[in-house]
Amino acid sequence: MKRLLLINEIGRLIGFFFVFANICFADVINNDRLDVNKIFFTETEKVNDLIFAIGEAGIILSSRDGGVQWTQHKIDYKGLFTSFNFVNFETALFVGHDSTIFRTEDRGKSFQKILIETENPISFMKVKWLSTLDALIVGDFGSVFLSSDGGRSWKKDFVVNKDFDRHLYDILISEYGIFVVGESGTVLFRPANSNQWEQVDIPYSGSFFGGIIHDDSIYFFGMRGNILSTSLVSFHKHHASGKGKPILFNQHITPSKLGIMSASVGKDGSLFFYEAGGVVHEFSDGNFVRGEAALDTVVSTVEYGDSKIFAGLKGIKILK
Repeated sequence: MKRLLLINEIGRLIGFFFVFANICFADVINNDRLDVNKIFFTETEKVNDLIFAIGEAGIILSSRDGGVQWTQHKIDYKGLFTSFNFVNFETALFVGHDSTIFRTEDRGKSFQKILIETENPISFMKVKWLSTLDALIVGDFGSVFLSSDGGRSWKKDFVVNKDFDRHLYDILISEYGIFVVGESGTVLFRPANSNQWEQVDIPYSGSFFGGIIHDDSIYFFGMRGNILSTSLVSFHKHHASGKGKPILFNQHITPSKLGIMSASVGKDGSLFFYEAGGVVHEFSDGNFVRGEAALDTVVSTVEYGDSKIFAGLKGIKILK
């Protein structure tokens, strides 16, 4: 993640950044010379019968056959895409460095560049739709932006206070509300049917790189193999009661000193936590089993039929 933020931190020295209206009508092209094993990927997602993947150099790819062949979508952007999310089969938002937001209404046949004016360029790290019209983006230095018109315009949302500057990496949506995780043990929570963010008291001060919801539990994972979890039902009851006692978290420590970068759920219900350096930890019945990951650093996974597709900092791997 430090690599993902470095470009923005250097760019902040340049000064003020203003964006002007621009529509990028893009063709979809087939690139037979594209070697997906050499691309720095950041995220992948299954959209009906398609798989989309994004990464460095403005790359947006899609596949109709489970990742055997890929189509590259042409777009007027050469930076790093960090996250994307579809709200339906046609409409999606793509975000990246330098306050970059693109919107498509036709599965990537054309893209509209969404313009926001910020004091300094922002590295957006995650985007999620909250409803058919509402969307949320988080990024570096405490950046939180909300849209209520389908991603066409955005408004900065202040969380904690105006001086809050922790980098934010992931968004998790539950029936009880929205969680945002980031560095320095940051976990923010916005209850359902509320516009107010709250900082959750967490018994860990290291960075969280992401999270995953599985059954009734929510897991936050991050530096040095640390994973925290709690029951969503218990969290909701405790939060609704307004009690002053801290929420009970389970602390899981994997046999690792490196960061956990992503997680997924297996078909048998087991959780898999992917460590930097090509290691995966399977978590089942309260125990961790260490194994070899499909890629050096897995950042995103998706199930497609009988296959599992892994995207990472060194390409894409498909396991059947």
